[in-house]
Amino acid sequence: MAKTGGAGAGAGRKPGTLNRRTVEVLGKVMSEGISPIEYMMSIMRNEDADAKDRAWAAAQAAPFIHPRPAPAQRAISIKLPAIETAEQIPGAISLVLGAAARGEIAPGEAQSLVSIIEAQRKAIETGEIVRRLEALEAKNTKG
Repeated sequence: MAKTGGAGAGAGRKPGTLNRRTVEVLGKVMSEGISPIEYMMSIMRNEDADAKDRAWAAAQAAPFIHPRPAPAQRAISIKLPAIETAEQIPGAISLVLGAAARGEIAPGEAQSLVSIIEAQRKAIETGEIVRRLEALEAKNTKG
């Protein structure tokens, strides 16, 4: 039975594209007056306005005018043992945690390293499963 209906490849709105209603609302706002950012900027620049109102407007507008930069990544150096078996993983994670506890690496860096070690664990376990499956299949075909 053939499947009918549903979304085809490439169907639908592309990611990040505004929907029709949003476009209409933005068009109306822009045609009828100033945008919210322009309003906040006018309050911030008004020297006669209350200082608290000006500070509020600046705080609200700042993320749109000056977005926060992405955190800079840095290379870190930590000596880890070769991880070739699942049994070696707890030791490697212990070394990473120790380095974080001593302040040699940041907690976020430790988390990233542990994620890499976890990916290595999954690769090791997948390899072991494949070897065991192949051995079972070979044994089954002989018998």
